[in-house]
Amino acid sequence: MPWMQGYPYYLIMGSVLSLYMGVSSCRYRNTPGRRYLWILLLLVSVIFAATAGEILSESFRAKLWWRNLQQAPLFLSTIFTYAVVKEYISRSSDGLNRRLALFCIPVALYVLLIFTDSWHHLMRNGVGMNTVAGVSGIVVHPTVLNMALIAYDQLFGVYAVFLLAVSLQSASKYHFKWNVLMLLSLLIPIGSIFLLPLLRITMTGFIAFTYLPPVIVGYFSMFRDPELSLYPHAKKQIIENMKDGIVLTDRFNNIIDINEAGELMLSALAERTEKSWLGKNIFLLLERYGEVAVHYYQRLEGQFELDVPGTDGSCYGLSLIATEPGPGMSAGMLIVFSDLSEKKRYERELLYQATVDDLTGLYNRRHFMRLIENYALQNEAGIALLLFDIDDFKLINDTYGHMAGDQALTDFSDKILRMYQNRGIAGRIGGEEFAVCFFADHEEAALAEAEKFCSEMSRHLVRLDGGQRISLTVSAGIAFTKDSGATFEALYREADEALYLSKTGGKNKVTLGRQPALREARSL
Repeated sequence: MPWMQGYPYYLIMGSVLSLYMGVSSCRYRNTPGRRYLWILLLLVSVIFAATAGEILSESFRAKLWWRNLQQAPLFLSTIFTYAVVKEYISRSSDGLNRRLALFCIPVALYVLLIFTDSWHHLMRNGVGMNTVAGVSGIVVHPTVLNMALIAYDQLFGVYAVFLLAVSLQSASKYHFKWNVLMLLSLLIPIGSIFLLPLLRITMTGFIAFTYLPPVIVGYFSMFRDPELSLYPHAKKQIIENMKDGIVLTDRFNNIIDINEAGELMLSALAERTEKSWLGKNIFLLLERYGEVAVHYYQRLEGQFELDVPGTDGSCYGLSLIATEPGPGMSAGMLIVFSDLSEKKRYERELLYQATVDDLTGLYNRRHFMRLIENYALQNEAGIALLLFDIDDFKLINDTYGHMAGDQALTDFSDKILRMYQNRGIAGRIGGEEFAVCFFADHEEAALAEAEKFCSEMSRHLVRLDGGQRISLTVSAGIAFTKDSGATFEALYREADEALYLSKTGGKNKVTLGRQPALREARSL
């Protein structure tokens, strides 16, 4: 037959095609469901090449060497067919590598015995030459041990067909037709093992050609079909260039796709650097964030804000989106990360502006009052509210200018912050009037604290930009209560009345409110 003259070259073309598909799919070797197909493709490429070498060789010894070389990839191809199908239908490879290593031990023994058969003849009863349609190849008469090892190997192919057939029951409508196509193509090499003796086909290289349909179908279904591949190229480019991190997990919680931003954000949140998060389990992140983990494992959608460890205020938003409607462990999850750091900084700035006085850094009047209303009593201690006013502050503005007045207020406020940073709340009520709220055991302790404060302020020298140093005094009024039901308005009114008495009584004084015996101001 004329077409048989190019038969070895058809084998070489099959080898090149399989090699191309194997190399091009190697880039996806860390993607669940696609980890082993590239190995199977390379094995088939070697089978084709070795078969062509057997046919093209002229000497019996060379042909036998090429025939022996075929055995390792031929046996391994069946085992890796099982691995491809197993991971394709489950999208998980947990423990599969270890099992494959164990499964390959008899294959290693088989190859060793094949290459050393001339010394012990455990594998072959005889070896000869056979020519069909002008194509010459090796004919082997196997021993019982050889047949047993072949049967062991073929079990993996049969089991792969079984797994793929069972998976049709739960396959989606679109995937169903592709799975059926893969099943039918896989039946060709598996079925030919049992049919070859019946059909009496002895053509050298026929088995190699039977592997071509399933690997082509597998390659195009897993890597080239736009609906089975994760994204079309244009959409993939958009995802890759997004500032938001995109992470897609399967039902086994393995990461099956992630963009560059997602890689960086995952590493920052998990505080670990991975060469690639693709194929890793999302547990490496979730173990740090309990609330997110609860939602994720229950397949509940939600939005969270996570502070980035080891950074100054960086924050990421995390959105959980189920890839299938309704809760269920069969669904994967889409996780979207967004950088909220700038938004949070803006919110903090707005909060600062809404709660803190720009000039002094103390709480403004409104926020100070809101804090005092929620200031709970501690054990048996009471709450003291100290109101004070800088004496003759207008004179500073008139003498040194308003800029100097602002500097005096700033310096004065810094002193207050240092004194009450960890033991009270300080605020600017307005102009040169200030307030401090703190805990005290009793009235005398509150009054003593107020007197100490005013004494400290009278000794403090305010430094102006021009080098001048001025001293300030304050008039103060203090109110105290142990009544948990007392309102801030009542407490403030008492302190304000006491402050008025201090100012009208000669200034630089402290007055305790609502106590007739102590109503008279004390001079410092």
